[in-house]
Amino acid sequence: MITKEIKISRLLEEYPDSLNVLLNISPHFSKLQNKLLRKALAGRVTLEQAASIAGVDLNILLNELNKLNGTSGNSVSETNINNNSKEETETVSKEVSFDEDKIVRLDVRPILNSGKDPLKDIMQKVKQLKDDEVLLIINSFEPIPLYSVLGKKGFSHFTKKEEQTFFVYFYKNKEEDKSEFSQAVIDENDFENIIELDVSQLQPPEPMMKILETLNQVDEKTCLLIYHHREPHLLYPKLEERGYQAFCNKLGEDHYKILITKK
Repeated sequence: MITKEIKISRLLEEYPDSLNVLLNISPHFSKLQNKLLRKALAGRVTLEQAASIAGVDLNILLNELNKLNGTSGNSVSETNINNNSKEETETVSKEVSFDEDKIVRLDVRPILNSGKDPLKDIMQKVKQLKDDEVLLIINSFEPIPLYSVLGKKGFSHFTKKEEQTFFVYFYKNKEEDKSEFSQAVIDENDFENIIELDVSQLQPPEPMMKILETLNQVDEKTCLLIYHHREPHLLYPKLEERGYQAFCNKLGEDHYKILITKK
């Protein structure tokens, strides 16, 4: 069953016809026809986030997509979808004012129009930010996945929309300094390259073998993202011996995401 947590890149790879479904539901998904742009963005955007960005009903989207594999119904209840989507896409908040001379602007629209991924430019700006400076991202759509990426680095955000343009201000919340916590959090978007490996349908010992075979491709700029049906506790000591570390996140029943990085 296609779930709301599936990444768009994985969806298009496993269900090529899903692109037509997305295009029929919203013209916003026409960006996915650009192969360069699709490669740049689809790897880190979930179906739920894509629905929020495009402004489409996640219930309808899941139902239409699941018709591709003969599965009817949604992967989660309508109530949970609505609640989760509201939390994920909430942009209406108390407006925050900033000193103009403290705002560092980055318009990512030209980068996207050239078919490139703006994440490297964004993260470079983040590294250059002073403690009292604010990063303003200007985009043609709401960059929902970026909220969690920078949120883990201790940034709060304020978003406003003017006509078809989004202005997102990222700033450090002085009242709630999350810097110590955020430094301990590792996200796949911190890396230039992401290798995705789905072992959820394999039987032991194949998952461990596949993972260990792929480790030599992981370096300081590359991480390995594993999709598994359980948490691989026996794998952790072997990773430790080889100088790697793993971060496990349970996405749902029999659905785990494991991030492996070089120490």
